[in-house]
Amino acid sequence: MIKNKAIKRRNSQRGLNQLLRLYERNYQKLVNFFPIDKAESQIHYLIPEGPLSSDIYISCSRLSSHTSIIAIKKSKSFSLIQDTEIEIFIYHDAKMAEVRKFNGKKQFWLRNKYPNKSMLSKDEKFQWNFFLEEFLTHTKKHGLSILKNAL
Repeated sequence: MIKNKAIKRRNSQRGLNQLLRLYERNYQKLVNFFPIDKAESQIHYLIPEGPLSSDIYISCSRLSSHTSIIAIKKSKSFSLIQDTEIEIFIYHDAKMAEVRKFNGKKQFWLRNKYPNKSMLSKDEKFQWNFFLEEFLTHTKKHGLSILKNAL
């Protein structure tokens, strides 16, 4: 007879410490990429997606001397894909950047019960912030020239 070994389901290793490190990495990438020190600023550039290019609009507004809000909007290049909107809070004193809204949805908890009404994954907050990190890395490598006074 073969005994079945109990299979342990490992929980995701994505805890609070990993999320805070991700916030810090995103802050460093945003500071290197975008002029946050200006009170009101915005940039516009293109990212290639296959034969077409997507328009990226980034705008920054300042709430206080310690907090800024950055809004990233990616217009669709294909008619089947919806526009992407990301709202990021930048905490200058803590040197952290947190995704607060992603396509109009807010996420407060680090972990979600699954299944839930919105069908968010268990680690949705981490995934949004990880997407921001990948987006900033991709933009740095493949973003086409910044269009300040285009059209």
